[in-house]
Amino acid sequence: MCRRPNKKLVGYSSNSTCNTGFTLIELIIVIVVMSALSIGSVRFISDTTQGVINAGERQRIASIGIIALEKVARELREALPYSIRVDGTGECIEFVPVTGGSEYISIPLLAGATTLSVIRTGYSASLNTSYDRVAVYPSSTVDVYGSADPGPISSVISTLPDASPIETITLSSSHQFLLDSPERRFFIVRDPITYCFSGGFLYRYKNYGFQSTMGTGRPTDFLTGREVVVNQLTSVQFSYLNASLSRNGVVSLTLVLAEGGDQQTLDYEVIIRNVP
Repeated sequence: MCRRPNKKLVGYSSNSTCNTGFTLIELIIVIVVMSALSIGSVRFISDTTQGVINAGERQRIASIGIIALEKVARELREALPYSIRVDGTGECIEFVPVTGGSEYISIPLLAGATTLSVIRTGYSASLNTSYDRVAVYPSSTVDVYGSADPGPISSVISTLPDASPIETITLSSSHQFLLDSPERRFFIVRDPITYCFSGGFLYRYKNYGFQSTMGTGRPTDFLTGREVVVNQLTSVQFSYLNASLSRNGVVSLTLVLAEGGDQQTLDYEVIIRNVP
């Protein structure tokens, strides 16, 4: 209760007012305003937090795709010239991996033989006598996968003793090469590798040998040579632009990943380093 001062006190004015508290209406207005501000603040914080979570999830999905693309690209960069081929759907790509090489002094061109004289390769410790072969001046995909003799790819290497400056490569069986390389360049290669999209997975296939028809003899499980590179894919597309006199070959890859309603499309180009 407000008490007015005694009218007899000096300085009292009948117009003076006393201090009063909040009325009920004012209190309700304050509560309503504060509630609205609180709801807005919580909503803002919630949306911001969710945005950060969504961005992190998109980044995680993209990182999975980038790692997969880099794995594929790392192998494709070292592919044997004229060994890259893409199937009719654009969902599979095959190539012959290069694992070593140097320049040769002599190779069997006029007739078949089992030995080659080459400049030191430094490859002796890495030799795999089950898969390593010699490739010289491939000129077409048909020649690479045709396993012809004469042809650009030899039988498997049986021995490659380390020596300097000249090494002798011995093949498991006689072979005649089709063409002489203008740069006297040769490659050591292994069996073809295929990357293929199927059922939401990107698979890597190996150990199925040289096949004239793409897709023949691919392994069906991990034990026989099929590996999962990445899953949660919506689509994968490969395309290859052949090399010309003015530029190297280029492989284009597109991966579309999807998870939890988020979809990420990743594009990548790979420059093929090796030339015949």
